[in-house]
Amino acid sequence: MKNKLIVTAAAVLGLAFAAEAQTITVGPRVGATFSEVNYSGDGADMLNDQLKSKTGVQFGAVANVMVNDLFSVQPELLYVQKGVKVNFGGLSTELQSSYLELPVLAKVSFGSEQIKGFVTAGPSVGYWLSGKIKQKYDGESEEDDYDFTDDDNRTEIGANFGVGAAYKVGTGYLNLDLRYGLGLSNLYNDGEEKVKNRVLGVSLAYLFSL
Repeated sequence: MKNKLIVTAAAVLGLAFAAEAQTITVGPRVGATFSEVNYSGDGADMLNDQLKSKTGVQFGAVANVMVNDLFSVQPELLYVQKGVKVNFGGLSTELQSSYLELPVLAKVSFGSEQIKGFVTAGPSVGYWLSGKIKQKYDGESEEDDYDFTDDDNRTEIGANFGVGAAYKVGTGYLNLDLRYGLGLSNLYNDGEEKVKNRVLGVSLAYLFSL
């Protein structure tokens, strides 16, 4: 009788663990970014008119922890390219920056078992890993690594807002995500001017149960 109770308890614990594991999904994310910076300070209106969007890539890993059928928490670890283009007086300058970013999003999902819609929102912290500057003038181009100085703020605090859809494929869900990233911290520590990242991201993620 004692052995049967032990076996039964083990089976119940195993089922409970399996049920709990089904609430956690993980998977890769890959996509594109369309970024620019927002400048505030002297001559902001004129300068912002010269700033153009820069295309980049993003990729990384996602974990989604279900709290209930409606609400989940989704931390991510991503490599994200940001940047900006500036055209002025025949000189074209591009800055491309690489960030390691950790968003932690609240996610609300709705819909059927086969297809779901969702909205996301939450903070992020990023670290400015490296950058490249490319300049073009009169048909000639030059590219150099960005040299960091003490004036550069390499830690970025941001906020993210998004919408998307998830479609069941096999044992997991294919997620299409449209997200806007709002940089809250200034990129540079000197002066009164504020320069902040703005990023629109489009990505696909495939999330499956552990």
